[in-house]
Amino acid sequence: MTKLTEKKRVFGYDALKALAAFFVVLYHVGMVGMGYRDGQYYYPTLVQVLWLFCACGVPLFFMVNGALTVHRNYDLKKTASKVGRLILAGLFWGLMVICLQIYTKHKPFSLTPDRLNYYWFLFSLALLYVVNYIISQLPRWCRWLVVAALLVYPFATNLAWDLLTLHDPATQVHSWRTGFFTLYSVVYLYAGDHLRLCSFKKWVPWVCAFLGLALLAIEAMAFANRLHHTFAAGNYCFPTLGALSLSIAVFLWVRDCEMERLPLLKRFITFLGNNALGIYIFHLMLMLLFGRFSPFEQGLYVHPVVAVLITLVYMVLSAVISELIRRSPVGFLLKL
Repeated sequence: MTKLTEKKRVFGYDALKALAAFFVVLYHVGMVGMGYRDGQYYYPTLVQVLWLFCACGVPLFFMVNGALTVHRNYDLKKTASKVGRLILAGLFWGLMVICLQIYTKHKPFSLTPDRLNYYWFLFSLALLYVVNYIISQLPRWCRWLVVAALLVYPFATNLAWDLLTLHDPATQVHSWRTGFFTLYSVVYLYAGDHLRLCSFKKWVPWVCAFLGLALLAIEAMAFANRLHHTFAAGNYCFPTLGALSLSIAVFLWVRDCEMERLPLLKRFITFLGNNALGIYIFHLMLMLLFGRFSPFEQGLYVHPVVAVLITLVYMVLSAVISELIRRSPVGFLLKL
């Protein structure tokens, strides 16, 4: 492993953000049957295994943020500003979703903390900025001990939850399963910062991808057959070694891509990457809105290709809305 010279990889990071947004929206579309039937054993097909790439969606967002921000060593004022804007954006857009739910009558009105947590990613990112600032102020010898503890904890508790649940399906320690306050995001933040200047042999990401997919597929099979319901290969997978390995592979594949021979496609991907936060925010609103009129949002399963096309439509519509709002007086809520 060698160090690359410091340079901007603007398109590579935009492409990663666009790809992360694609995985998140595809997971939320959720219109592909995962094959589990009650009373039968679950053995995933190739399509279902490839769908496990959705486990990279949120981790890639955190990795890109780590690659772009950790090395900048923000001072207290800059950190407080970013944290405040993230919390404000999370609360504001969360309230917008609640208003939309009232309009579409998906749920009765009830202003509770969990309702405002639709955009938990923004709050987790705010927490990351705080954690990173605190760590940056520690003595160097102490800094790495704290980072090591934060890196190990969510994955260790996740593994403990796995073992407990496979032993006793009635286990109810869900905070362990999700890494407890999304502390797994610390892993991805510092992984992105570390990988931004590292060069590996070409076979490394392929090994990481194979290992990640294998671990995620085994986990999905074990839980589906033990708990007797389809295992969610998204949120629950984030603090696992499988998702970490697969996310590292995707990050290394996309990080240095240029696409100079395909300028139109490059501009399109850059557009999506620049509006990745808007895609994350607005695709949920569009799903709520279209769910009132479209049969595609009524629990209907479709061919995987159709699901991908629907995902791209949501992404483009969300990106257009994001671009328009970014140029408006409230654009600061999308410029974080």
